[in-house]
Amino acid sequence: MNGPMTPTSAELEDLTSCVASVLEGGALATDGRPVAVVPRSIELQGVVLPLLEWCRQREPQTPRGIVGLAAPCGAGKTLLLSWLAATSHALGWNEFGFVSLDGYHLPDAELRTLQGVDPSGKIVSLWDLKGTPATFDGEGFLEDLRRLKSNRDERWLPAYNRELHEAVAATLCISSEVKWVFVEGNFLFLDEIPWREIRELLDRKIYLDASDSVLKQRLRARHAAAGRGAAWIKAHFRRTDGPNILLIRSHAHFAEECYRWDVNGFLRKA
Repeated sequence: MNGPMTPTSAELEDLTSCVASVLEGGALATDGRPVAVVPRSIELQGVVLPLLEWCRQREPQTPRGIVGLAAPCGAGKTLLLSWLAATSHALGWNEFGFVSLDGYHLPDAELRTLQGVDPSGKIVSLWDLKGTPATFDGEGFLEDLRRLKSNRDERWLPAYNRELHEAVAATLCISSEVKWVFVEGNFLFLDEIPWREIRELLDRKIYLDASDSVLKQRLRARHAAAGRGAAWIKAHFRRTDGPNILLIRSHAHFAEECYRWDVNGFLRKA
């Protein structure tokens, strides 16, 4: 389709079904796992298609443009990235690529050798703080984003495998036809090195959020599904998830557009 997309009700219904099939098939996930939460028609029309169309209606000022999606843990940034990828795939819009900061987690073996300070002031291994800014290869992420923006060469990037709970190198291909890359990550808007430089590379900044109760419910379910017990989940929220939520929200003002999950579980523009 050329120009802005204004689907009829029937076209929107067909697209919603197609996107759901792509997600449920797991073809877009690096570990092949299906995405169980699929967008409703109202979310495709009100969120997903407008984000893609914003890019399609303009040329990036550099060889590639980058749109950043930031959110607290559990707010659905990875899910939204999957929705965007599945929709562009269903429509045959090959000018889009999709990257997650999770691919830049430092290896667990390295985290176990490094130390950090937890919120109580106790010195612990960085493995105990996995998911905080210090446990990511921020400099490597910055360098890869610079390369993506500077030319249209094919790039192979790392991606996080949720079966292995580790990042795997050279898993994700950004082809030469990609001119807009959507990047998601908790810390894209932080105002400290190297995150400040990462934020400055973004052509558009999108922020997602949800209520505290929704975030806690989703995080409990996520950790329980990974085999974590109640005591571990509570301690992890105190050490990592809770402080992360406060940190990320304190930088939400850098966003140019915000979306939020409403009381009925729909993602809408805030």
